[in-house]
Amino acid sequence: MRFSGAGVLLYLAAGLAFSQQTPVILISIDTLRADHLSAYGYRKIRTPHIDSFAQGGTLFRAADCQIPLTLPSHTSLFTSTYPFENRIEENAEIVPPGAVTLASVLRSQGYRTGAFIGSVFLEQQLGLGQGFDVYDSPFHFEAFSRLSGSMFFAGEAKNPYAVRESRLGLLVAHAAARWLSANRSQPVFAFVHLFDMHKPYRLPPGFARPPGTSDYDAELEYVDQVLGWFRQALEKGGWWERSLVALLADHGESLGEHGEASHGYFVYESTLRVPLIVHWPAGAPKYPAEVQQPAGLIDVAPTILDFLHLPLPASFEGQSLLRGMGPASPPRAVYAESVHARDSFGWAPLRAVRLGEVKYIDAPKPELYDLKADPQERNNLVHANPAQAAALRARLKDLLARSAPRRRGAQPVLSEQSRALLGSLGYLAPGPQAARSAARPDPKDRLPEFRLYEDAMVLLAERRLGEAAAALRRVLAMDPHNILARRDLGATYLEAGAYEKASVYLREVTAAVPDDYMTRYELGVADERLGRLAEAKEQLEAACRLAPAAGQCQRELDLVNRRMK
Repeated sequence: MRFSGAGVLLYLAAGLAFSQQTPVILISIDTLRADHLSAYGYRKIRTPHIDSFAQGGTLFRAADCQIPLTLPSHTSLFTSTYPFENRIEENAEIVPPGAVTLASVLRSQGYRTGAFIGSVFLEQQLGLGQGFDVYDSPFHFEAFSRLSGSMFFAGEAKNPYAVRESRLGLLVAHAAARWLSANRSQPVFAFVHLFDMHKPYRLPPGFARPPGTSDYDAELEYVDQVLGWFRQALEKGGWWERSLVALLADHGESLGEHGEASHGYFVYESTLRVPLIVHWPAGAPKYPAEVQQPAGLIDVAPTILDFLHLPLPASFEGQSLLRGMGPASPPRAVYAESVHARDSFGWAPLRAVRLGEVKYIDAPKPELYDLKADPQERNNLVHANPAQAAALRARLKDLLARSAPRRRGAQPVLSEQSRALLGSLGYLAPGPQAARSAARPDPKDRLPEFRLYEDAMVLLAERRLGEAAAALRRVLAMDPHNILARRDLGATYLEAGAYEKASVYLREVTAAVPDDYMTRYELGVADERLGRLAEAKEQLEAACRLAPAAGQCQRELDLVNRRMK
């Protein structure tokens, strides 16, 4: 933007006023793909309340997340760093202390900061609460499995997934509104996280589902009503006109495109493209109503700070979107990744770079797409345009080289181990990064195995143990080296009371991965049930050393010791 001399003074004065008092409200709708909003052209349902956030604001048509998983994507959003750089690339990891976040920057500038969380995947224990005065996340898990990365809850319920892992969006919105009402007299930063779009779909009682509407769209209509209520609360409280309100999603949902049912496996636009809508406060400079240039969630925090005329931390990798809104602005590279297949099965990671309307996916079988002509990414142009693919591959390598990964501290071992969560929500948990001397398989070629494993996890979550065991045996027939499937098959047999079979599979996993608490603990339980008390004592003592505060482990060990006496 160009200003006259007087215009510059007015702009700077306005910026100073914004930096001192403009409230910032950031709304994240988990698992919402942009092309299911009517503002982005969807016609099967209407989303008038979400669309209304663009009134007097800017709608970004081509925003992508940097990684299609909840915690890693929000970490990139708040720290403005790439996932391979901040090393949070899976859901069950911990953001290290001392991370510089949007919340910590705003709090250092006198803002009162509050977060209102809809799911355990952003539970405060995972470290994303840094910089918040209030972090309202009424969830609590008790441990990690080192092998799988899964989060676990304590408890002895017959249904291992009968714990509450999320709360309705309206409850989150009410909590945020109450906090805003209590902090009227000072600048605030409020983060509101809605999880309703995520599987498993659970519409609230009394919500009338429109006939013929998909489960996903029905959840979206509920979320739209929640945000209609929340906007009214902002208007009544005097926040709407004077606040910068940013609405976005952490990632999309594939909904069967490219054979992917949910998200986290591939890096196609069905899971990367997200809505990004910014409502500017009254008196702000005039910005375009729409922006076509590609952007990343990594750019949101720099944009907010730039608008407030606050300096960007040196650690921020993103760029302010205020600087590239013009039609003549040169395109910038937008990075995305998924390393889930690598972490879980030892297959190849997927990394992508988008430059304008062209997107390159680096894989054993690379892909190149013209997103303008082929938005569904069906026509791979890598052989038709090898020079363009090579140029984008070089651009990707340069980006990876410039933003070196930061050293990761030791992941904490938490207290209690018993009930898995990630499987019940459809996530494939991150497993060992298998060392391979040969080239890693392309995830595209291993999709049937992946889908079979996902089906097994759903069956296990539903306690259809015989069917789950059969599916896991088929996975192992396809890949005998799949250590996660072997561990889960042993755990399934344990749940079913087939202790001898459980012992065989769990002992094989322990030989390969000796420091996994869950495997050691469950092998000890299986041996105890079989009367092999000496072996059970050995396994349980090893498990208790891995997690000294695990009360469940100590109780089982005490039982074995009493039986031995």
